Amino acid sequence: MTTITTISRTLVLMIIIHFFLTIQVTLAQSTGKNYVVLLDLSDRLLSAQQPERDKAIIQAIFKAFEEQVRKNYYIYSHDSFKVAIIPQEGGIDEQRYTQELFIDMAKLGIKDKRVQLDKLKAQMPELLNKLYAEATKNKVQSKQFQGTDIWRYFNDYLSVDLQKNAQNKLFILTDGYFDFESNRYIGKQGNRSTDSRMIARLRNLPNWKEVLSLPNEGLISIAKNFTHLEVSIIEITPKNKVLQELDIIYALWKKWLTEMKVQKVNFLNKGNIAQITQRIGEL
Repeated sequence: MTTITTISRTLVLMIIIHFFLTIQVTLAQSTGKNYVVLLDLSDRLLSAQQPERDKAIIQAIFKAFEEQVRKNYYIYSHDSFKVAIIPQEGGIDEQRYTQELFIDMAKLGIKDKRVQLDKLKAQMPELLNKLYAEATKNKVQSKQFQGTDIWRYFNDYLSVDLQKNAQNKLFILTDGYFDFESNRYIGKQGNRSTDSRMIARLRNLPNWKEVLSLPNEGLISIAKNFTHLEVSIIEITPKNKVLQELDIIYALWKKWLTEMKVQKVNFLNKGNIAQITQRIGEL
């Protein structure tokens, strides 16, 4: 009887050890998630409470990242988080204000993972306050802001911010428009361009969907494939009150991102900030 009990205990112990070893191997080999928060620091920041809304959204995205790290028990986390800024003529120095808003758990030693995560969490409110204070310093009118070049970011910089063998999640905080104050920054190919000027023409067409679906319409296509990328466009704010404005913005983005093989696109309009931050946790 004693021998049977001993054997039973040994088998149970072996099963438990095997179970935990399996979990450890699975976590160690798991694909990490890469969270990139892309900021549009154009005149949209003049809207009431927009900087505060942006900061709340960034914190919500970081919270989702933090929960993902916890799921991997910190030490097995291959997840990363970064804040980036859309290129902008005369804009703030991205390296100066975002180099500390970055963490890659895969590059940290076991002892440093939780320490560095907690450090970034504690510093983030102050870092974001400094960033937005500089972005809006002495600016009270739209003409004091330059437009942001979303197209250029996708063409020149996005590949650098993505992680290989990871689930890449790009969160763009923008009103949804590709606007510039000067034509010298705009590229054109027939009816396609790198800005969203075509919206003014499309909103006056009853058949705008059919027109936008044509090969020579929309934003200039970028010859890159982002098949391992999910894009969430947050704080979309129509500037025109025509009924189809929002649908046109959606369709313009959707066509452009689909041409780049983006796997999934989410749209979150500007609205109740509590609902938006809650929704972010579900993305």
